[in-house]
Amino acid sequence: MLRKTIYAMPIVILTMGAAPAQTGMQDLQDIKGGQNSVRTQQEKKNDRDIDRAYESSFKTIPDAKQKNSDPWGDARSAPPAAGKNKQSRIVSGEKTVSCNADEVLVSVFCSEGSPDGAGCSAGSPTGLCMHK
Repeated sequence: MLRKTIYAMPIVILTMGAAPAQTGMQDLQDIKGGQNSVRTQQEKKNDRDIDRAYESSFKTIPDAKQKNSDPWGDARSAPPAAGKNKQSRIVSGEKTVSCNADEVLVSVFCSEGSPDGAGCSAGSPTGLCMHK
C-alpha cells in the first residue's frame, strides 16, 4: 500500500502544477506581438529603423559572382588547353586495341579476364595511348 502511495504522489503533484500553467496564455499572446501588444509606437518605429538598416547593409556587400570564388585558384596549376598538347587518349576495341603511329600503348584494361598484350583473353579491352 505504501508503494502505491509513493508512486501516486508525483502524478498528483504534476497534475496540480499543470492547471495553473495554462492560465497565463494571454500574457504569451502579448509577448508574441498579437493584437493586444503593449509595444509603444516609438518601439515599433525603432524596430522598423533597425530592420531597414539591416536590409541596407546587404547592399554594401560586393557581389560574389563578380570575382573568382575559387580559394585554391592560386595554388592549382592551369589545366591544359583543350585541343592543344593532347598527351593521352582512351581507345577500345572488340578483341585488341591499337594506337596511331605517333602514339604508344601504355596500358590495357579488360572487362573480363586478364590482359594479354594488346588484347584480352576474355571480354573487351580498353587501352590508354600516349603521344611519343
